[in-house]
Amino acid sequence: MSVFSTNYTLALIKEVGESDVLLSVNEQDIEVQLNEDNKQAVFDAVSKGNFLLPFDAEKNELLMTVDEAVLYEVFPEEELKK
Repeated sequence: MSVFSTNYTLALIKEVGESDVLLSVNEQDIEVQLNEDNKQAVFDAVSKGNFLLPFDAEKNELLMTVDEAVLYEVFPEEELKK
């Protein structure tokens, strides 16, 4: 199961711009371009005081969606409400 691969980590938001975000990942600064899929989620997280985001270090991209099938596979005891 590759859900908890070493490629997945948490990124600390250091700075948010109009079209990009500066992250600290494993003690390295990485600039990631924001797109329509993750832009609002990043702005919402920062406005609520959440400065940690899930990050795929292999692909250098933010992980902003959760696949319910994978979630249920990893946590079978969790009942997902639909």
